[in-house]
Amino acid sequence: MRGRPGLVGVLILIILAKGSFLWRAAAFEAEDLLFGYGTKGWQAGLGLSQENIKPLGFFGYEKTGIAGFLSHSNDEDELSSWFSGHKQVYLGNVGYTLELFVANIQRPILSTFLNDVNPHVGAYGEYNRSHGEFGHGLSGQALLFLSESGEVEYSVSPFIQLSKTGTWRFSASLGSTLGFGISYLEPSESLKLDASFTGDQKLRIHALISLPDLPLSLGAGWSDQKMQGFIRYYF
Repeated sequence: MRGRPGLVGVLILIILAKGSFLWRAAAFEAEDLLFGYGTKGWQAGLGLSQENIKPLGFFGYEKTGIAGFLSHSNDEDELSSWFSGHKQVYLGNVGYTLELFVANIQRPILSTFLNDVNPHVGAYGEYNRSHGEFGHGLSGQALLFLSESGEVEYSVSPFIQLSKTGTWRFSASLGSTLGFGISYLEPSESLKLDASFTGDQKLRIHALISLPDLPLSLGAGWSDQKMQGFIRYYF
């Protein structure tokens, strides 16, 4: 079962890639090689992404894109996979995001930190409103597992955020798992931090650094009582 989303994801990625010509795109914007160490041991993989930006009025924009990756670990025969399509809209002080995905790992935190989850399809949505430096909003996620039981997991996360020299976000998670989190995004997006603590006493901390003068991003994190780290090289 764990390899099924990889096959489904490849088909989705190919179909969306062909459809991206309708978005005036002739090729993927970014391809990258992944190499790292995580909960599955040493891993290597390939990622692809495509995003298009359309202005909306004087102060708004719309981003539409697809992204995905396949990764292989030396400890397992199955491929880890993540494939998604997303739409992000900002208009004045209001924004929303919708993402649909198929995967056999958890929705990646910041970038590619792999945590095992049974094969599933899912959706992520977010609505936010800003008032100067302050903002608030609501995000949610739902997963439908590809099994005979058809188990469903969900979470709803209200949040507040403060944007000054960077954007800090404070959130609570309600639903299948209870917890709270904090994240930080530098204005240039070269530094991203994310930390969360759930009701089952699991602490997760992740950091991502993009090197502006080099086609590299470096990530390190702690989850499920294990360290993870990776390098992504963009070409």
